[in-house]
Amino acid sequence: LKGSFSIPLTFTADFTPSPCLVVYTIFPNGGVTADSIRFDVALCFENEVKVNFPTKESHTGSVVELQLQAAPGSMCAVQAVDENMFLVRPESELTSQKVYGLFPAIYRHGYPAQVEEHSDNCIQPQSMSSWFHRKPQHSLQPDIFKLFWVNNSAFLFPLPSFFFQQNMGLKVFSNLLIKKPAQCSQQADRKPTKDRGITKEQPQFSTQGRFHNSLPETWIWNLFFIGSNGSRSVPVMAPDAVTKWKVNMFCLARRTFGLAPTISFRTIQPVFVDVTLPYSVIRGETFMLKATVFNYLQQCLQIHVALDKLLDFQVEDCQTCRDRECLCVDESKTFTWNVTATQLGTLNITIRTEVLDTTPRCGGRKPLPVTVRRKHALIKHLLVRPEGVLVEKSYSSLLCPRRGNIAEEPMVLHLPDNVVKGSASASVSISGDIMGLALQNLDRLVQMPHGCGEQNMVLFTPIVYVLQYLEKTRQLTPVIKERATGFLHNGKYNRSTNTQLLYRHRDGSYSVFGQQDGEGNTWLTAFVAKSFAQAKKYIYVDDKNIQDALHWLEQNQLPSGCFTIKGNLFHSSLKGSLDDEISLGAYVAAALLELGQPLKGKLMQATFHCLQRAVHNVTSMYTEAVLAYAFALAGDYGTTQELLYKLEEQAVRSGGQIHWSPKPSSPAPTDFWHSTQSVDVELTAYVLLAYLSKPRLHARDMKTAADIVVWLTQQQNANGGFASTQDTVVALQALAKYAEKTFSTSGQTLVRVKLQRDFGKTFQVTRQKRLLMQHAELTEIPGQFLVQVHGRSCVLAQTVLRYHEPTPQTTVAFSLRVNTELANCSQANMHVLTVRILASYTGSRVTSNMVVMEVSLLSGFVLAPGSSKLVRSME
Repeated sequence: LKGSFSIPLTFTADFTPSPCLVVYTIFPNGGVTADSIRFDVALCFENEVKVNFPTKESHTGSVVELQLQAAPGSMCAVQAVDENMFLVRPESELTSQKVYGLFPAIYRHGYPAQVEEHSDNCIQPQSMSSWFHRKPQHSLQPDIFKLFWVNNSAFLFPLPSFFFQQNMGLKVFSNLLIKKPAQCSQQADRKPTKDRGITKEQPQFSTQGRFHNSLPETWIWNLFFIGSNGSRSVPVMAPDAVTKWKVNMFCLARRTFGLAPTISFRTIQPVFVDVTLPYSVIRGETFMLKATVFNYLQQCLQIHVALDKLLDFQVEDCQTCRDRECLCVDESKTFTWNVTATQLGTLNITIRTEVLDTTPRCGGRKPLPVTVRRKHALIKHLLVRPEGVLVEKSYSSLLCPRRGNIAEEPMVLHLPDNVVKGSASASVSISGDIMGLALQNLDRLVQMPHGCGEQNMVLFTPIVYVLQYLEKTRQLTPVIKERATGFLHNGKYNRSTNTQLLYRHRDGSYSVFGQQDGEGNTWLTAFVAKSFAQAKKYIYVDDKNIQDALHWLEQNQLPSGCFTIKGNLFHSSLKGSLDDEISLGAYVAAALLELGQPLKGKLMQATFHCLQRAVHNVTSMYTEAVLAYAFALAGDYGTTQELLYKLEEQAVRSGGQIHWSPKPSSPAPTDFWHSTQSVDVELTAYVLLAYLSKPRLHARDMKTAADIVVWLTQQQNANGGFASTQDTVVALQALAKYAEKTFSTSGQTLVRVKLQRDFGKTFQVTRQKRLLMQHAELTEIPGQFLVQVHGRSCVLAQTVLRYHEPTPQTTVAFSLRVNTELANCSQANMHVLTVRILASYTGSRVTSNMVVMEVSLLSGFVLAPGSSKLVRSME
């Protein structure tokens, strides 16, 4: 078959970005042969738009004309952003490729799985090759399967003409010979597969990197309408920043879209000043303020630089300092002041620069260009923070109106005598769900350092409990799920599954510091295994990691059925008691049941055999609580109830609240703010879990649970967590379980916060706002206010008070010595400090458990590279 012909083609924006032309011919016997070509078309749009300035640069502070062109009636969005922002985040720049990438479905090739055709007849593998190489039945019919070969690893054979029609998105109905037979040995996958196409010719469009609503360092970010003449001129003032701006625009008109080519515009200032400041300083701290003046004029200048003096800061007198300098071409001079901030808040620092008449020794008398301003003022903002140590106190209260009555709680804001003046602040937060506070702060539940296997899990496991609760109560929205699973995947400070694997031993166990420890930790291994298993529903977790941990636990099961205590244990509730083995066995048993281990399996049967024999001999309240939870999960109502009876006799009851403490009961504290031991929270949470996990739950049990929840919620910190790691994990698990059992979609609730000298604040809590934390700042400090709840549903109200107090001079448990010295007196190291810290434990215990040392740097200083690795352990 020979011959040629021409086809005139005109490409418009409708064909963008990569049209394909297919030419095929039909033979008399029904055979078909085809060929195709793909064209690369410029990424154009129907609405031709343009943005420009009359000049490519302008002086700072001057008015310039922004010139816009687009189709009449267009609405145009214009942005001008410092180009340095795109160096940091290049994905934020809007391009034609990115716009077309927003609609990837348009450029997919192949059919959806629902309309994919699959041949009922197939050829055996041994005959497939001969089928492809057999001679055509008619002398005019070529072997069409040899004519086309696509560079795509998904295709093992040349493709027939049917492919090209499919590649263009055409559905073919024909009795022609356009399909190749299938190979019998290959299993057809009827699920949606990766798009088939000529990958080397297909343009690549990113579907990520969408714009945010606002960007920092932005000059123009506005909408403009284009009139009937198709153009508009908008006067704008050039900012004071000396930089280069990237300006682009996109427009919409009826059903057309247009994107203007990006242009650059530079704002210049021949003489300008740059101020170097730290982000923040401590009140009373002296820092060096630097102002550097640059001269880009082609002549010398005499410059006078002054710092406006205010009552908010003090400036150290300097007899040798100069405030006038001569700057010649391309020169810069730096002026310094030693400043001490005296007022809290945002400090406005004003640097004034004036170009004086030149002197004979400074270039002679030459007139300044007209565009150069003689006087210039630069205002910089500096945050001044209070001195001392931050103290944060929180008080939470679960308020439930009963039978139409108002539920109310008085709250008191009291400050100590030694509070740092001006440092106090307070707020009140309202949530219609007891899990709302934790949900808003999933990445910061506990204010503790990170870096070990236990701390990594404290911000992992509670997220799983929150997801489970929201899913069971049908409150899990796609937005919440995406945010929560994002923390599980990546996590703040890399607290995620992958990070936890760094603490994994080769035998499948886990320990606090990973391979640095000599062996795995029994308690932590069980904790990680159950957490990973519960997280599998929401993220990918390699099942091998779970099974390896289970295998390690089985290998460390004692003949008695309990487990060997292995590894360094920082979990203080499981230490220092004769019941260590039983409490650890109860914890592992509960973890294995939560993980999904069968109760009648060999592992669980042996474990509960050990625990059952120890029930009557247990002396630790903590062990009783964990045992009660384990037997409740196992469905053993009798043993659970026996343990709960013993615990009820030891409960601390006060004001409609119930909790447990291993220490002897003492009178309730008179202080409004609670200060509770971590072990009390964890112990009480285990008792609550035991009540809620019983095989048969009675009304009396729910009343007891409600009183426990009231106490537990009062112990929450400002972020919804608790004091430490395990109390946060167990308490949030218990609260989530209670919230699930008491969940109700009843009507809206009105919350009023009444102040003494103000009208207060009103909050509406509806079903839509149930998980929303609503905040209000409290201005009367110290003072009193009243929270009143009207409605039918419970509300969690939390008051947070923050203030600073002087750094304590003595400590009973540790001694601390700090020595600060200059590195050396050389010019290169004149601003380098060496800090030597010696800490020792002086308490009554044999060991101090884990110790955390925090070092706050001086304002304006950073840690030298490698310094964090110089910590040495001293016995």
